[in-house]
Amino acid sequence: MRKSEDYRVAILGGTGFAGRNVRDELESAGMCVDTFSRTTGCDLLDLPTAWAKLDTFRPTHIINLAAHVGSVNFVSDFAADVVDVNMRMLLNLYKIAEHMRDTIIINPIANCAYPGFLNVYDEANFWSGPIHPSVLSYGSTRRMIDVLSHCYSNQYGVRSANVFVPNMYGPFDSTNPNKTHALNALVIKFVKAKKENAPEVEVWGTGKPIREWLFVKDFARIVRILIETKEKILSPINIAQNHGLSVDELVEIICKQLAYEGAIRKNTKYQDGSPKKVMDDTLFRQWFPDFRFTNFQKGLSDTIDYYSVIL
Repeated sequence: MRKSEDYRVAILGGTGFAGRNVRDELESAGMCVDTFSRTTGCDLLDLPTAWAKLDTFRPTHIINLAAHVGSVNFVSDFAADVVDVNMRMLLNLYKIAEHMRDTIIINPIANCAYPGFLNVYDEANFWSGPIHPSVLSYGSTRRMIDVLSHCYSNQYGVRSANVFVPNMYGPFDSTNPNKTHALNALVIKFVKAKKENAPEVEVWGTGKPIREWLFVKDFARIVRILIETKEKILSPINIAQNHGLSVDELVEIICKQLAYEGAIRKNTKYQDGSPKKVMDDTLFRQWFPDFRFTNFQKGLSDTIDYYSVIL
């Protein structure tokens, strides 16, 4: 196994939600890490510049966290933009990787790429049906990661480690409710309501959809393990706990932790999306038999503490 200092890890989208948490984890393990994003002058839509910057760094691994995405309403309202920007970034990334064949790309693939009719997402059924219409724009571009990784492996030998990820939550996310992740958006609303003694909180949708929730620091730990111990995972595997909570259940838990006693008003003009997204963990346990996820109550408490300070 390589020493930690032998790893040179480029994080695309490294100044964002997942990127900041991944960087903290990898740097604490002694790896050489740099972030590449529009805010650092590396726009993946600008192929020559992105190519030059990554080529200068000479990464052993690229963590692909760059994405143009937001809430369910965002990816519906700006569907064409979402497809255009995300596909061009992916195509440019693999064009660059074609000339960096010793570099491994780690791709987290949002589980909205799965067929919308499934109740439990298992890897064998990934291509068994259409994406849910509410996330067609973004989910389709996530499916293309699987296609690109196989095609560039076959022709150019590019190595990819692809993992499906559920909805993430935790510190460093946006505070914009149309851009932040679903659970963080709920936490933000209730933290603000508690601070302002608001009599009610508006929750988007019916509250019925069930989702699996991944603490972002657990995701960061899995990325580190992939870098340190796994050479190649071409066919995607789920980062899965095989358990979900509905939005209504989340609201109840958040209210209890914050001791918020105001009313809950559901705004059902906002769409729910797929009714259930829970992922099968059989393959995950084969690859990561000893991994232990953060207790949900602990992860939620840390998230509430973070937003209570910055809001």
